[in-house]
Amino acid sequence: MKTEPAIRHIPAEFEQLTSKIAGKPVKTYKVVSLFSGCGGMDLGFLGGFEFGGRYYDRLPFKISWANDISAPACATYCHNLCHDIHVGDIREAMESMPKSADVLLGGFPCQDVSVNGKGQAENGRRTILYRSMIEAIKRTRPKAFVAENVKGLLGHEAFFERMRDEFEALKGYDVSHRLYLAADYGVPQMRERIFIIGVRDRRSFRHPVPALARMTAREALADLESEPENPAINHIWSKAIASPDQGSRKLRGDAPSTTIRAEHHGNVQWHYSLPRRISLREAARLQSFPDGFHFPNGMRASEREIGNAVPPVLAWHIAKAVRECLAT
Repeated sequence: MKTEPAIRHIPAEFEQLTSKIAGKPVKTYKVVSLFSGCGGMDLGFLGGFEFGGRYYDRLPFKISWANDISAPACATYCHNLCHDIHVGDIREAMESMPKSADVLLGGFPCQDVSVNGKGQAENGRRTILYRSMIEAIKRTRPKAFVAENVKGLLGHEAFFERMRDEFEALKGYDVSHRLYLAADYGVPQMRERIFIIGVRDRRSFRHPVPALARMTAREALADLESEPENPAINHIWSKAIASPDQGSRKLRGDAPSTTIRAEHHGNVQWHYSLPRRISLREAARLQSFPDGFHFPNGMRASEREIGNAVPPVLAWHIAKAVRECLAT
């Protein structure tokens, strides 16, 4: 298996506002990233990577500031995106945030509304952190913001309505939301996520329509079936045996994967044809990370990082739509 860099480094002149494509100036947009995790959303906004035999073009976004509370996830972020990230609670780290931004991103915590969580919603300590994102928007006044969370958020109707109202109360923003199925955008996974997107200056955001044929788990992973374990490429897997009391979450080779989870207890994510769980690299593939994106931490931390990430390919489609909106 040959690995490539996570991001193709581009000439420095691209980063300048005076850059030109087809003789026309190209503006770059400064991005502030909250709840960044290992960098799935940010990689999608940067572009310049390959996945599934397709090259996802470099987009005119530049990360100016990023933050996450998980030190291992931040180490992975720095390793792959080659950009500093502030480690710590967003409520404290926000004091070092730039005073302005063009775009603000945030995949705020989902544990209190996830179907696998305790369903505490506004009574929990984590999902309520969307309010830190709202505060960050007030401080930086970006031209656009993108908030991401799990489908389970919609199941807490009263909580979601209050959240949506708070985003819509941001002065000057046109706010919309949509539930996305990652498999419809080139990600080999039946992952459903809600995106709340706001744009200002009388712009209106057009959500991207499904763009690509669905990729099956076998199409994404077939070349790894005969590969031995190899820590250098994160092709290692848990040796935990299956339990007859825990049901089955075995992948199907002829369909996209089920949702890649951050918690790998129970009979989750077994290979479609081999008698083992999927490897870290296989999970990363199913999340649409390029093979050059390396996870330098231990297996448990890497499982969390991969499962919690926004699929880069899905984020790329959102980013492309944001670019088109800002360019009008």
